Amino acid sequence: MGSEKMIEVRIDMEEGEPLGATPNDKLVITKIQAGTIAEGKLRIGDQVKNVNGTACKDCNDFFRALRFAAPCARIMVVRDEKKAEELEARVHIPADRAKIIQRREGYTYELATLVWAQNGPKLGLGIKHFQNRVLVSRVDPGSLAEKCLVLGDHLCDVDGIPVTDKDVARDLLVKNLQEKGKVSFVVERPDSIDAKQWAKQALSANLMTPPSVIMSEDVTKIAAQYRQALPGLKTPSKSAMSTGPSARRAQIVETTVTHEIGHDHEGKALRKVK
Repeated sequence: MGSEKMIEVRIDMEEGEPLGATPNDKLVITKIQAGTIAEGKLRIGDQVKNVNGTACKDCNDFFRALRFAAPCARIMVVRDEKKAEELEARVHIPADRAKIIQRREGYTYELATLVWAQNGPKLGLGIKHFQNRVLVSRVDPGSLAEKCLVLGDHLCDVDGIPVTDKDVARDLLVKNLQEKGKVSFVVERPDSIDAKQWAKQALSANLMTPPSVIMSEDVTKIAAQYRQALPGLKTPSKSAMSTGPSARRAQIVETTVTHEIGHDHEGKALRKVK
């Protein structure tokens, strides 16, 4: 088991009082809410084994046991002290970066840092964007990325700059690694079954997936009409970009001009109004 050890955590609690600790589907504590009875008792990374002698195989067993645990919950957990310290440091996200996160149920949040070494492992990271989120789509074994990222991770920012496009995220990542030798991300990681399923579907989606901002029905209809009309349009006899002594010159003016390019009243007589 290495540095892991089984310990008993005693927590005084009143009947119905919330514990304030969130386990994942493997009963590993992934979040501890500040100001709750779990703070200072349980640690991130603790894996719950039983409560007051009742074995816990899943989250249902755990929370059921807690309902009858008052006045004292004796929780047996497997703890790795070194790993717990590392995890606690990672889940502490600076306030200026935490404010950009829209926290969602079923996800955990942490700060991941990649440190580049000249003769160290390769980066080994692939990313894609899906529905305005930059997702980790590839993590090579033995790579730098494998140390702190997993498939399906959502990169919320790159060194404090919010990102929704993979090209922007990649450019920032490469630039900061070259200039600073390290780069950090606020990571949103799927934790629940539903969140993991969404990530799996997002990673398998191809580039032909409809846009994340769906056009309304009338806009789609207008766009379809103009696509059908495009083949029949005649090429202008003279291009506005032609060259030569008599060529027109483009000028930049301050006046704003509006051009109507399409509407949903095509071919209809409009009633005049005052």
